[in-house]
Amino acid sequence: MQMNIGRSMLLILLACASSPAQQDSRTDEIEAARSQKQQNLQPPENPTLENVIVDAEKNVVYRLLTSTEGPGIGFGQMVPGAGFSTNLRYQKTLLDGHLRLGGFLDGSTKEYYLARFTASVTNLWDDRGQVNFSATHSDFPQMPYYGPGPESRKSVRSDYRLETTDVEIRPTLRPVRHLVLGLIGGFEAINVGPGTASRYISTDLQYDPTAAPGIQQQTNYLQGGAFVGYDWRDHPGDPTFGGRYFAEYSKLSDIDVGLYSFYRVNFDARQYIPLFHRKRVIALRGATWLTDTSRNEQVPFYMDSTLGGPDSLRGFRPFRFYDNDAVLIQGEYRWEASTILDLALFADGGKVFHNWNQWNLSRIEGDFGFGLRFKTQAKVAFRIDTAFSHEGFQICFRANNAF
Repeated sequence: MQMNIGRSMLLILLACASSPAQQDSRTDEIEAARSQKQQNLQPPENPTLENVIVDAEKNVVYRLLTSTEGPGIGFGQMVPGAGFSTNLRYQKTLLDGHLRLGGFLDGSTKEYYLARFTASVTNLWDDRGQVNFSATHSDFPQMPYYGPGPESRKSVRSDYRLETTDVEIRPTLRPVRHLVLGLIGGFEAINVGPGTASRYISTDLQYDPTAAPGIQQQTNYLQGGAFVGYDWRDHPGDPTFGGRYFAEYSKLSDIDVGLYSFYRVNFDARQYIPLFHRKRVIALRGATWLTDTSRNEQVPFYMDSTLGGPDSLRGFRPFRFYDNDAVLIQGEYRWEASTILDLALFADGGKVFHNWNQWNLSRIEGDFGFGLRFKTQAKVAFRIDTAFSHEGFQICFRANNAF
């Protein structure tokens, strides 16, 4: 027994004597393996979709589509019904950000044209104010007109040409966060003529001045007014939370004929309710456009409120309904399918009417549908909506979100 104990102690002593060298050797092996592994390390590969997005953002075409400085291009941003349209733009910021200039030229497959120049003087009155100026000339040769009022029929479409030159200035002030106040001053020259669409009769042949006031006599306008808005959306280009509320009053004075002066009041309220960590959003909108005239004066049909198309009643043709006044309600349920795509279910309701004291929501036209929204990091770049109504269905392609 004593011999076994002695032998065990001897083995332990020998192991202790040899362990420092062995430990050093083992440590060297570990360090060598670690160094070799670090040399062979490769950065993790991005998922395929992320690679596509990253590559696209480096592409010159993508930069032209999303640029807010210098030259740029865009698609589908003109008036509804114009056909496929493209625009060229150039924007420049000068004077350390105090002056922003922009030039825009749009054209479409149906020979619609629009040219616009804009200038904004910013950072005024302790960064609370700015002055916005714009000058626009447009020529829309195939504007649809179905007659006045909510009882108009789809089968009696006519066609007219609308040329306008508009100069406007809007000084604005932000006295507190989210709140904006402003004034409106402007001049608008208007010319209405026969439409160019061969499949539709010209409006001046289909309707007399009773059904289309101003069809035989156009006039020019001076405009003056004011507006107020409160905007607390989290991301204006693709909101998931907050709201935007806007009201505008203006008087349009007929300076040539003396028969078509009128007052206009617009209200527009939008609310966004987030769900599931803002991956789902309920978006709601209510808007109305109201006019009033002095005795013996009328609102020209080409200055009427309109409903129909991708920005209002999506299940109806563009500009399907005309009259002095209109009301619109919309709702959407949006959910994020990926970082670049939202899906949406929506419903719209609205109607036109002749006198502002007829405002109500009875017997409104309605539609429903679904849509896709393709997004950049900052906004919805374009959307495709498919909408259904009792007059059939419409597929709408439009830049930016519905509201």
